[in-house]
Amino acid sequence: MPTRPEDICNRALDLIGNPNSIVDLNDGAKEAMVARRHYGPALRQLFRSAHWNFARRRVSMVLLQDATGQTSQQQIAEGINPPFVGSGTPGMIPWTYEYAWPIDCVKARFVPTSFNNAGSNVPTGNISLPSNPLMSGLNQQPFGRQVPARFLVGTDTIPALIGAPTTWDQIPDTATTMGQGLASQTVILTNQSRADLVYTSLITYVDQWDPLFGQAFVSLLASCFAMPLVTDRKAATSIRNEQIAICKAALDQARVSDGNEGWTSVDHVPDWLRVRSRAGGLDWNGAGVLGYGHDACMFGDGIAY
Repeated sequence: MPTRPEDICNRALDLIGNPNSIVDLNDGAKEAMVARRHYGPALRQLFRSAHWNFARRRVSMVLLQDATGQTSQQQIAEGINPPFVGSGTPGMIPWTYEYAWPIDCVKARFVPTSFNNAGSNVPTGNISLPSNPLMSGLNQQPFGRQVPARFLVGTDTIPALIGAPTTWDQIPDTATTMGQGLASQTVILTNQSRADLVYTSLITYVDQWDPLFGQAFVSLLASCFAMPLVTDRKAATSIRNEQIAICKAALDQARVSDGNEGWTSVDHVPDWLRVRSRAGGLDWNGAGVLGYGHDACMFGDGIAY
């Protein structure tokens, strides 16, 4: 049988010495109510606290705004009127493109720069390329170096929401859809066209988790359960601190693994070369970030790690 969230919560109850078991998170028992309050926020926090390799995902982002207006003009020419891609908003300056936040993204890592120039260097004369590539995927340059492009995370309105919902059924499920609200949405601003995003995905299916992540999450939940479920305050504090130490050790291992298996760069651009690409007083190349590192994990004892 697949592992359920209730099973994870029961493992956390075992660590704090609670003899009860949660059969259903919606059964109204005290343990279930405590678990419901902490499960979702703790899960998202742990995903953001390290670049877990099993949760790494890369997707092509959905374009929302193109400040050049070319995408809107092309859609109108194709008979799409009104176009579903806008021509930019004042809040985008100085960025050219605005993309939608992926609905399963809990942490943006970096936006890869596209260097796809396939087909631009075609031989002439009596030398020609074969009609079929010798192996698949050559046009995508799968062995290219992963160079990050600058980007920023922001927010924008949702023009598709018309009127006010009158019943609970009309309100979208924003709890499981990351980056989406009732009147605004999280967006990514960048100058990279046809941009992809490498990010940490929210994986709720327990059996897909890395064992190290699963143990860290159980310990994190146990540290959250200790104070409301252990009656002796002194014992609860001791149990909480023990489980926080276990979770910290798991995070250390995950961060070391990410450092060993991830891409690194030792390139250094000297100052005299960087200033050549600056125009006027606006630092176009200095805006934004090249990639976000992992977040700190906030524990119940008030320490961020």
